[in-house]
Amino acid sequence: MESGWYLEEQQPIYLDYNATTPLDSEVRKVIIEALDLWANPSSNNPMAAKAKEAIEKARKQVADLMHVTPKEVIFTSGGTECNSWVIHSAIESSGLAKPHIVATEIEHPAIQNPLKKLKERGVIDITFCPVDKSKGYVLPETIGAAITSETCLVSVMLANNESGVIQPITEIADITRKMGDKFGRKILVHSDTTQAVGKMDINLDTLKIDYATVAGHKFYGPRCGALILRSALTVPIHPMILGCTQESGLRAGTENTPMIAGLGKACESAAENLVEKEKKLLEHRRHFEDQLKAQLGDQVLINFDASPRLANSSSVAFPKYAETSADLLAKCKSFYASTAAAGHSKEKKASKILLASGVSEDVALRSVRFSIGRDTTKEELDRVVKELKAMLFLSKNAGSLMGALGKGPVAGF
Repeated sequence: MESGWYLEEQQPIYLDYNATTPLDSEVRKVIIEALDLWANPSSNNPMAAKAKEAIEKARKQVADLMHVTPKEVIFTSGGTECNSWVIHSAIESSGLAKPHIVATEIEHPAIQNPLKKLKERGVIDITFCPVDKSKGYVLPETIGAAITSETCLVSVMLANNESGVIQPITEIADITRKMGDKFGRKILVHSDTTQAVGKMDINLDTLKIDYATVAGHKFYGPRCGALILRSALTVPIHPMILGCTQESGLRAGTENTPMIAGLGKACESAAENLVEKEKKLLEHRRHFEDQLKAQLGDQVLINFDASPRLANSSSVAFPKYAETSADLLAKCKSFYASTAAAGHSKEKKASKILLASGVSEDVALRSVRFSIGRDTTKEELDRVVKELKAMLFLSKNAGSLMGALGKGPVAGF
């Protein structure tokens, strides 16, 4: 039965792909088949050899997507572990009494929180660089100015998970190398590429970074990950999890064969027609934003509209809505989206990332993160726009009615 702007029997449209993605059907199939590879890959028997073979096949699939060799791929539990591992390795290899690390104010908590904890313990010094408030990305010269003779690591995400804004990583790496030469030391460069993998081509040589973080669940894979090295011969990596000799002695623990096999398949699938997939996402995002502007006029604002963004990501503000974006999402029934990163999406506070990116508090409080998936259709996006238009219309008229009844105008009108 049709009810206003959506059909009740239709499932809500999922537009929170930056938080997580469903398993690709082929990935699911590979994982299920790999459940039969239950032998310990480190054992010396034919069954163990089959499990080891599946892991090495996955390693090559990941390497191919990231344009590295298999020996530069180390499997992990996910992105958070990768980020902490890079920090650990940079500190261990620095040889400094109190190393200094440079990051940005818009990094994921998996970078910010371990750095803050190490700072509290007196292990390191940190500089969190601000981003250009008109662009949403950090300027390379800002990173360069933060580097000191004690800097051992610069960590800047490739694409922000909330704003979608792509950071100038190659230029940041260039200025970091230049400053390293000035101080006579190698300064390592890491990028949390989690949000960008599968949405754009990532080449460590082009980006000129030493480490990249990968998490499978962001591109239709399982919830495991990989740390990618630019060169296993020159990039330092120090074990953080000690035990046996898995992963070339760098990460102890019996391998999770089914999840690793699934990650490999997800990377193989992501690599297929990647450019065409990115073009399609961009086409759909532009359609969505164009429809929002056409239907809602000055009731909508696209954050970072002029900045380079992930093809699937749109941070949309509804500045004239009376309440917060959390209230708006709670009332909408035809779709799922989020107000911020998944770890903070239930908070009814302005996103710290948006605030740090130059968005005013009023606008940040009324911003929604829409992230499109590879199977999202224009028709689905039109449904979302239709409901948003209806909700804003109802909110505006409710405000006018309250004013007419002598209750005073609703905020924002």
